[in-house]
Amino acid sequence: MPATPAAPALIRAVICGAVDDGKSTLLGRLLVDTDSVPIDEIEAATRDGVLDPSLLTDGLASEREQGITIDVAYRHLVLPDGRRVIIADSPGHEQYTRNMAVAASLADVAVLVIDAERGIRRQSYRHAAICARMGVRRLIVALNKIDRVDDARARVAALRAEAEPRFAAHDFTTIDWVPTSGVRGDGITTGHAETAWYAGPTIVEALGATDGIEPASPDLPPAPLRLPVQTVTRHEGRRWYGGRIGLGAIAVGDAVRVPRTGTTSTVVELQRMGALDRAAEGESIAVRLADELDVMRGDVLVRSDDPVQPQRVWLADLVWLDDTPLAMGQSYLLRCGPAQTPVRVDFVRSVVDIDSGDEHGGRPLAMNDLGRVELVCDRPLVLDPYEASRHTGGVILVDRRTARTVAAGMIVRSVERESEVSRHAFAVDRAQRERLNGLRGVVVWLTGLPGSGKSTIADELERRLFDLGVRSFTLDGDTVRSTLSEDLGFTPDDRRENVRRVARVAELMLDAGLVVLVSLVSPFRADRELARERFADDDFLEVFVDTPLEVCEQRDPKGLYARARAEGGAQMTGLGQAYEPPLEPQLRLDGTQPLEASVAALLERILARRL
Repeated sequence: MPATPAAPALIRAVICGAVDDGKSTLLGRLLVDTDSVPIDEIEAATRDGVLDPSLLTDGLASEREQGITIDVAYRHLVLPDGRRVIIADSPGHEQYTRNMAVAASLADVAVLVIDAERGIRRQSYRHAAICARMGVRRLIVALNKIDRVDDARARVAALRAEAEPRFAAHDFTTIDWVPTSGVRGDGITTGHAETAWYAGPTIVEALGATDGIEPASPDLPPAPLRLPVQTVTRHEGRRWYGGRIGLGAIAVGDAVRVPRTGTTSTVVELQRMGALDRAAEGESIAVRLADELDVMRGDVLVRSDDPVQPQRVWLADLVWLDDTPLAMGQSYLLRCGPAQTPVRVDFVRSVVDIDSGDEHGGRPLAMNDLGRVELVCDRPLVLDPYEASRHTGGVILVDRRTARTVAAGMIVRSVERESEVSRHAFAVDRAQRERLNGLRGVVVWLTGLPGSGKSTIADELERRLFDLGVRSFTLDGDTVRSTLSEDLGFTPDDRRENVRRVARVAELMLDAGLVVLVSLVSPFRADRELARERFADDDFLEVFVDTPLEVCEQRDPKGLYARARAEGGAQMTGLGQAYEPPLEPQLRLDGTQPLEASVAALLERILARRL
């Protein structure tokens, strides 16, 4: 019985190029000539009996008005051999380079459109460099508007001689140089009499030569497993770890490890709309293990025999997308799938000069710059080189003040530094210290406006714990400001750094088996969320001391509100600076109620952790 043929591969392509180089017209002609456009759309794009292919792709009203592509749109066509191609139509204008980078990040092949009459422009070189850094290894250069050139053969040779050395530096495995005309149809699916001298592939043939996404061969060794954990849930008393497989495959019976803790277990059940025996890369699943391990959002499940360890310092290629330049040493937020951590750029190794193609070091990245940098993460992460996995090797940097994405990054490798340290495995651990205390430690994070009563509650709570023989410590905002954070001011950036430092100290104190009381305004939700993510879910208790602003002003124990009113309140939370209350705190205390009620509610939560 003959074997069933494999399903056709899916090819992901990006079409890019400088604005006004004819990209939309060429793509429209490609869709028409491959019968990939409904007849009613063709009729709508026809004026006085003449088809305008660009009207088939510039779908947004603002794009039609400006004559440029702004957003990324996805088009579909079928090759003669039955394989499907998804084409990401990316913008050409420099202002929308970030959109183009997103489109290139998922592509197997790039079609770079260059106006043969106008010549190669700065944006053409930038798009080629971005494609290379995004992992695209096959490049199709469409030398477009060839019908407008007098000596087309000589012009193609000249453009190729100019660009080939620059493109060769990007290590593309294949580069096809195709003379095309979006208006006349040259080089799209067939040749043309006026370019009969050209013997290379058409655009469709070049796309067809792309490998695309093929099923993994069963004869190949299994790829390393990477399953980033997005959520941890309980169902019918069982703990499930949900996420999307970023690399490799997982099956019932597999032995897996959590690199952050080093603990191992065995997969006993897989679920995705029903039970599964096996799941592969790209599938979203829920996993149940034989043991209930310390696993949190952002952790990664790997094979038990995989020696990979979380690392703090990573070499990465960045495409800088923001109009505000990179600030060396500033704390950004790094995100890779569900994992996130504060990060800073410690060193810029090189920046690509788009005009010359040379690389220069020593300066911060500006908008649309491409550079290689060293990223120092606040906590170790399991990442992979981008060429090995786009899922676990592609990162973004986010401005922590504005929440804007400022850079797209591709991990190159981890960086080993002589100054790197490893924590000693001491004989006495947290569990033993907690047994001595008779109670499992916890971080109680009291947040609220200045004057809400946080420190008063923490003071009375610690006194009660002391009377009960429970070891505890209070990290109060004023105490921290006069010691650990004496170098910080009260700008939003300084406040974020203060929260980060307090969270790290609380982490150490929790390891000492203590009940840690944090009394800190900590005005921004994102910063409190980052603090919370350092701890297991049941080790962190966010408590909102909810006291109206007018009550806090009436109390004003330190005279802060009165002084802020007199001086304009520029750096006063609640007046000049916003306070973002928790949306779902684990405990909400009414700051206008008697102190004893608030302390009793907290004490009940803490004493429930007795061993």
